[in-house]
Amino acid sequence: MLKIFSTQLNGIFSKIQQDNEFAFEDAARLLAQTVLSQGTVYFTGKDEMEAVCAEGIHGQEAFSNAKRLNASEISGLTSVDTVIASARFHCDQQTLALLQEIKHNTDANLIFLASQNEKEEETVPYCDAFIDLKVKKGLVPSENGERVGIPSAMAGLFAYHALFLTAKEILEEYED
Repeated sequence: MLKIFSTQLNGIFSKIQQDNEFAFEDAARLLAQTVLSQGTVYFTGKDEMEAVCAEGIHGQEAFSNAKRLNASEISGLTSVDTVIASARFHCDQQTLALLQEIKHNTDANLIFLASQNEKEEETVPYCDAFIDLKVKKGLVPSENGERVGIPSAMAGLFAYHALFLTAKEILEEYED
């Protein structure tokens, strides 16, 4: 089972990278602008996607100007701030309501990390950049036919690191 999980997980990471190439670039530019403008990178996540928040705020490769988004701070967000929101699926109503509130009441940039449920659902409202995490079901078939091993948080962490590295590369080019 572990070999199957490992192989499938590598496939997910490859698909995230390939299918979100332009979204990563757009999102990383927003993050670089936030850093250069001395804005704040805010994080919010639902359920297991809190892992992305923890990495972005407390990890060894966290943005120095990062913090958790509190509801009381939404009205104070400005155009130099960026919010990275993460949820298991892009249709999560609680997360979409938060994104809508931020988009309608502030000029902050919004980056959303989540998996799309259906292929035909192309647009994700209220965000400036959307990274599809590509995790729709478990990666490993069990003996009873069920699929297990749903790596939503791992995919979110992969996407976070891809964003961080791309933003760092942009910032290094800017310094030269």
